[in-house]
Amino acid sequence: MTRTKTLRGAVVVVAATALAACSSSSGGTSTSGGSPTSGGSLVMARADEATSLLPSVPTDNASIWIIEELYDTLTTPAQDGKGVTPSLATSWKQSADKLSWTFHMRTDAKFTNGQPVTSADVVFSIKQNQKADAPFSFIDSVVTKMDTPDAHTVVFHTKEPWAPLPADMALYANSIVPKNYAGMSASAFASSPIGSGPFKFKNWTKGSSLTIVKNAKYWKKGTPRLDSVEFTVVPDSNTRSTQLASGQIGINEYPANSSIKSLQNQPNISVNTFPSSEVDYLGMNTRRKPLSDLNVRKAISQAIDKDAILKAVLYGYGKVANAYLSPTTWAHDSSLKANTYDVAAAKATLAKSSVPHGFSTTITIPSGDQNSSSEAQLVQSDLAKIGINVTIKTLDPAALVTAKHAGNFDMAFGLYTTDIVDPDEIARFAGTYDGGVQTLYSGFKSAQMDKLAATASRASDQSTRKAAYDQMQQIMANNVPYVTLFYVPGVYSYSKKVHGFQPGATGNYFLEKVWMSK
Repeated sequence: MTRTKTLRGAVVVVAATALAACSSSSGGTSTSGGSPTSGGSLVMARADEATSLLPSVPTDNASIWIIEELYDTLTTPAQDGKGVTPSLATSWKQSADKLSWTFHMRTDAKFTNGQPVTSADVVFSIKQNQKADAPFSFIDSVVTKMDTPDAHTVVFHTKEPWAPLPADMALYANSIVPKNYAGMSASAFASSPIGSGPFKFKNWTKGSSLTIVKNAKYWKKGTPRLDSVEFTVVPDSNTRSTQLASGQIGINEYPANSSIKSLQNQPNISVNTFPSSEVDYLGMNTRRKPLSDLNVRKAISQAIDKDAILKAVLYGYGKVANAYLSPTTWAHDSSLKANTYDVAAAKATLAKSSVPHGFSTTITIPSGDQNSSSEAQLVQSDLAKIGINVTIKTLDPAALVTAKHAGNFDMAFGLYTTDIVDPDEIARFAGTYDGGVQTLYSGFKSAQMDKLAATASRASDQSTRKAAYDQMQQIMANNVPYVTLFYVPGVYSYSKKVHGFQPGATGNYFLEKVWMSK
């Protein structure tokens, strides 16, 4: 869902020519190396460390993409992002009055401790995500009651018609855990989680690595093929590239864009792009003066040369953003006119603000992230032209996440993706204060946004929903709690011994489909 800097997800490919130029094989579905085989240990290096493996707790991708390997949900996003497919649920249907959904579950799924997955586990799991302190409680707040007619049937009653519910049930925060955490406390369970997914937890050395191993009794026969996956924490992008070249790791989760061309020339490495719902943004803490001033935020938006940053930092891999909803969703408003680069206009807007002669502020970036550093320097230069003096601060990635949650920042880069195929989740997560992280940590509140989000989610007619989402995108463009920068494809570099690696349109890794050649 969020990451310190650069996210993936839902289905239209942006900047098609640039993506084609970047790709060195066919979307990670390489068949060279022969028929799929079982065995092997994959190492994936990443900049960020997971924060929690308890499904209802985290909002960061570093946690989410591991959680999705350890647990199952009732439904799962299709790999192309165009719908949901059965997982623990084999079928689902909305009632005639549209106030309930009935899900029928598979009978052969078991948790890694051997106990069967039942409807009672579903009820317990959803209740955990309904708790007030769960960041994604807003997703399940429409559910008023859950019935369990039998061990493999669950009925969700909703306070109003709710079109996105099958997609909502694919959300990682709605992963199914054993009832009562299999007799453990929540904290004990988080340290030694039990799921029914393709992999099971092995160990976690904080600050270093986390390892998951094959669930040999997974209900989906023949998967996973890998024996284990180790996620190592390597904040420096240069180090990750070196490790990949030397064969220490199999996948580099976020290669620096500046390294893509050189990586493409290495015979044992593949570099590929994948469809993504990633939106990169510059967040502003609207709870702090003078960023609480709308004219200040508008001036900042007008002063940033997005095209120059796209070219210099992302090497053209992406597209300048016009709206907070990505083009990968049908809810995107392609006609929306966002603030464009105009220094004269930015100066005029700032002149109408509470700080007409400028002010000093900070941008906090994660250590070891080349893209963030380069972007910050360009923004620093742009804002200096209108009298805004920016100091660049650096924090460890984990510390930066903590600072953003606590509101201890002025400006900071970030990105977000959707985790489900319906626009419901991301429209609220990135557009409403109660959507999980106070409108992307900005603190921006809008009763009108809340009302429109509810309207869109309860309507079954897509045109009605689209009209509400269009209004939401206009409100965000008018109020600028953060500057939407780019729509970015998912870029990964990996060993040519790795096959079947193809992140889904919502960011899911589907590592159960990955295999390694000798």
